[in-house]
Amino acid sequence: MLLCFARGPGMTPQLLDVIALLVLAPALALLLAPGTRRRDGWRATVTPLASIIGSGFLVVGPILADVAGRGAALAMASLCALAWLFGSAVRFNIVHAEPLSDSGRAGSLRKLDRFSELGLSLAYFISVAYYLNLLGAFLLKGFGVVSPDLARMVTTAILAGVGALGWFRGFRGVERLEVYAVSFKLAVIAGVLAALAAVWMAVPSVRAVALPARHPGWHELRVLLGCVILVQGFETSRFLGRDYPAALRVRSMRWAQGLSTAIYVAFIALLLPHVPAGHAGAAVEETEIIDILGRVGPLLGPLLVLAAVASQLSAAVADMGGAGGLLAELSERLPPRRAYVAIVVVAIALTWMANLFGIIAIASRAFAVYYALQCVLAVALAGGRPWLRAVYGLGAVLAGVVVLFGLPAG
Repeated sequence: MLLCFARGPGMTPQLLDVIALLVLAPALALLLAPGTRRRDGWRATVTPLASIIGSGFLVVGPILADVAGRGAALAMASLCALAWLFGSAVRFNIVHAEPLSDSGRAGSLRKLDRFSELGLSLAYFISVAYYLNLLGAFLLKGFGVVSPDLARMVTTAILAGVGALGWFRGFRGVERLEVYAVSFKLAVIAGVLAALAAVWMAVPSVRAVALPARHPGWHELRVLLGCVILVQGFETSRFLGRDYPAALRVRSMRWAQGLSTAIYVAFIALLLPHVPAGHAGAAVEETEIIDILGRVGPLLGPLLVLAAVASQLSAAVADMGGAGGLLAELSERLPPRRAYVAIVVVAIALTWMANLFGIIAIASRAFAVYYALQCVLAVALAGGRPWLRAVYGLGAVLAGVVVLFGLPAG
């Protein structure tokens, strides 16, 4: 039915809205079906998936269009491949580092692992505040209100609500909220992709991307390196050990990275023809993608606003779940419920005291430092497998390059 619409005459913006809704509705019904929500594999996949597809899918398209031109989809695939390398190291350490004792050489490696987690905890505290501040701004913008102080009040109320949910319901309560938010976000993305695909099939001129080929310089390469932060989030699986076994966390992280890669690459490829030539990607704001899609179909922009709200909420909740598990693991005495409260208190303080768009650079580098140390740990644990040591050694070097030279995209 979709193919008939796409190839038939009279491809109008209103028809594209219909196509998006025809895909969105059954996708949402499938994702919210009890049989789907109750599967441990899906619930374990939701947390890393929510964090990976956070604000990234809203901003990365125009940024990569400016940095790489018509090669943006290939650039996106390269970023996802680099994220897969880092994720492979984290998965390797789930299996080989978590069982380590605290004595001898194993104890030294265990300390290295914990040291890397300290830096990651800082990044999580900042990212939770960052995501929810964006959510507050989006909510107000939906009502035509632009007020930084009011946005902070809204963000504080949301943080208090999420913290209360974590305190009274624990991780399962936080996870349940996350499942609904991710399900809605994925359904909207499916509808938007369907509409963009319909345009691509029906209008030959769309398939000839108007953007010029680009030959990125050093600045563009640094921006591209900084975009790694936009496909970050898979490591949250590492800190769900109290709720899911290692084998399931490894498998679900692969699912999350595979699905997010398919979404990102398809989204960039289909969006690229609609990005205005000469767009200043490096200065893009999240709302610009809504304007771009609004020119494709009247409902696509508002749908993406709703998806953006769900995106920020689910990403923040995912990082909060990961941070709660991380703090509980590091302290060995702090229950996750109390960890959630500590995260909320710090996030509220950051909301009122800090310029989050400035300190997000610190969070970006903290994530990359964590990946570098995880790769170093994987090298040490690889033992007599030289090819693994070489692969994870390369990962450590690339993460170090991101730390030193990457320009944050968020």
